[in-house]
Amino acid sequence: MTPTLIPKLLYRHPDGWTISYKENALIATDDDLNFVIVPIGREGLLELSKKLFDIGTKGHCAS
Repeated sequence: MTPTLIPKLLYRHPDGWTISYKENALIATDDDLNFVIVPIGREGLLELSKKLFDIGTKGHCAS
């Protein structure tokens, strides 16, 4: 039996869009199950989280 990788759901929009994470990749999926996989490592995740935090708290990204 082939093992199945189940991504961890990070965000679900009310319209069905999702963002998930698995094995150093972000996976964006729409409500029709079309998807995009964006490779991202640990450093990329940390950089992205800082920028998202800035946007969420200040309304803009510092850099």
